[in-house]
Formats: sequence, structure tokens, C-alpha cells
Amino acid sequence: MKMRELFLAVSTAAVLGLTSILSACGGPSGDTPKDAVELSEASLGDIVVFGDIRWYVIAKTETGCTLLTEKPVIKMPFNEAGYQTVDTWDKSTVRAWLNEKFYNTFTDEEKALIAKTHNINSDNREYGTPGGSDTDDYVFLLSVDEANSLDSKILKCGYWYGMDNQWWWLRSPGINKDYTAYVGNNSDGKNRIDSGGDISGNSYGAVRPALNLHFADRAAPTTMNRTPSEEAAELAAIADSEVEDVVTFGRYTWYVTHKREGICTLLCQGCVTEKAYNDEKKDITWENCTLRRWLNEDFYNSKFSAGEKAAIVTAHNTFTEDDSSYGMDCGNDTDDKVYLFTYSESKAVSDDIKGCGNEWWLRSPGKRQNEAVYILGKSANLIGNEVDNSMGVRPVMKVRYSEQTD
Repeated sequence: MKMRELFLAVSTAAVLGLTSILSACGGPSGDTPKDAVELSEASLGDIVVFGDIRWYVIAKTETGCTLLTEKPVIKMPFNEAGYQTVDTWDKSTVRAWLNEKFYNTFTDEEKALIAKTHNINSDNREYGTPGGSDTDDYVFLLSVDEANSLDSKILKCGYWYGMDNQWWWLRSPGINKDYTAYVGNNSDGKNRIDSGGDISGNSYGAVRPALNLHFADRAAPTTMNRTPSEEAAELAAIADSEVEDVVTFGRYTWYVTHKREGICTLLCQGCVTEKAYNDEKKDITWENCTLRRWLNEDFYNSKFSAGEKAAIVTAHNTFTEDDSSYGMDCGNDTDDKVYLFTYSESKAVSDDIKGCGNEWWLRSPGKRQNEAVYILGKSANLIGNEVDNSMGVRPVMKVRYSEQTD
């Protein structure tokens, strides 16, 4: 394995010296999540937090390290050109998403730490399928060779929103031009790297980004900051977008679900976390649930800069008759900076947008007052789930991008 694929920011000698270290990289013991450690103090196999995301340290030198997300950040096809595709990593839509939409969720301070990596995209050794041109990436997927060097506990991405055997893309080609390699699990639960791959247009594959940090003489930023130019660029991109486009705002990427009179509604492209609708199982409405408080306090205050917060419009949220299929109380109207869709609001977005790969809460009540409706696949489960169970959370907000009317 040529470790320059993983870490260009250090010297060749130092990189080659990482090969044996990386292959011994350890993962967590048991199923208990590992506590994150400070980036400057992290060792191989540790979990660190960078850009509000948990990452494994899979290689390290005196001046930098290579990170792989602990869990997938989203599900999407390797390439969206069609269910069959001739595109390799250098031309794939997942590469474009990682190096544009995902990369731009980091602040300028964080971007300054992310080193551009020269990735060698080798042909498939077993089948001879071309790997495409070499690339220079800020964010990338691992190759088959790089994944082969990981400890099995890191290789398995773990329990992810109800899917204990989630598989995730590599950037290496598969058995032919239409397939891409991936990491999955056998029926016995053991990890395996499938160099034959899956069809590149499969929307069920998960994405685990990797990147290289060069932090010599730089401290990792600990607060959410955006420059005025960054904030202006975000709003300009939103102004130029159309409904169902994906835009960057704050820490995340979002679907534009509605635009009118200089204000747009944004639905997070994926789940930002897994939380209970309410910490305690009891009769509850959206107005008083703990998830509403978390979204409007902890989430709102930590994921957006001051300028971004100024663009977030307070939404007056109501319910319709359709939002209570079993006659439960929806509660009073609320004024929210961040909220969840109701059942009726979720019906207005396309199935492709609803189907993010996870089950996620809506704010409508279910069959009982201690249950809430959620999205399962691409449709709503109106019976609901008990409010103290944990499910995916896809925040919604309204953003003012222009003082002018559309």
C-alpha cells in the first residue's frame, strides 16, 4: 500500500512509516461508545471531534493526522447519473458533494487545517476495472487498499439509525464500470471489503468521509465562526437555488423545500442526531417536548454563527386537521427558530427527499398522546413511535436570503 494516498501533507519517509502503525490501529471495545479526546492529544484509534463530527484517528504524524468519520454522514449513490454509470471516483457525484457541499460546512478556520490530499486511484487488482484519474481532494472516500489497513472494529461503522449492518462506499472501482467497491458485513456479522462492489447508482450506500488535517502551529477551532463573506456567500447560493436543490447553511447541507418573497424553507439533508421526542414517556405535544427545546436552544446556539442566526426567521407553526389522524391533541401554535415538519408538511416534499435512509421524527401526534408520527422509508407511520424512543432528527428552518420578493 502506498501511504501517500492517505497523507500528502507529510514527507514521503514519514508517510511510509505509517503503514505498520495504521494496520495496528485499534477500535472501541464492546459496544460502548468511546469518549472523544482533544485533537492535540489523540492517538491512533482514538475518537476526536472536528467540525462537530466524531472521527476516528486512523493515521498520525507530528504535524497532522488522517480522520475517518465514526459513522456515515449520509446515504447517497456513488454516482447519480443513473442506476448504471461509467463514472469513476474522479467524475463521481459523491466526490463533488464531499468537496463542495460537505467541505463548505466547515468554517474558514477549520478549512485552514484540512490539507488537500493527492489520491492515487488504482485499477481494480482482481478485475482490472479502470480506477480513473488521480485526484486532489479536501475530502475523500478510502480506497480498497486503505480500508484493508483498518482495524475490524473501525471498519464496521456500527449501529446507525436502526441499521446494524450498514455498508459504506469506497472510492475504488468494482467488478466492472458500473460497480464500485464497498465495506459491508457478512451474515455472521464479520466485516468484509467487497472489491466486486455494488451498482454505483444504489442510493442505499452510506458515505464515511475521510480527510487529512495539518495542524502544526495551529490550534483546532472550538467555536462556530463565519466571516461576513462566508455568510454572504451562503445566502447568495440560497438565493440562486431552486426548490429541491441542496444548499449549505451552518454546519449542514439542506434541501430547499419552499421559496417565496425572499424566504426559503430548509430541511436538513440527513439526520443530525438520534434523540427522543421527549425525555420521559408521557402524554405530550410538540409545544412542550424536550426535542423542541433542544432544537431551539442547544442546536440553534451551537451550529450557526451570529450572522447565520440573524438570517433565521422565527416561524409561526400551526397544525391542520390532517396532522392528527387519531384525534389526538396537537397542542398550541408555536414560534420556533428550528422545528420539525408536521405530517401534512412532509407530504409536500418528494419521496426522494423524504427517503434519507433513516427513520425520522415529525411533530404530529400518533395514535396515542404519548406517541409521535415519524417517517419510515418514504412515507409516514401515522401510528407513531413512543416519545421516549430515540429516532433520527431532521431539523427544519426558514431563512431570509433577500429583502426583495421573488
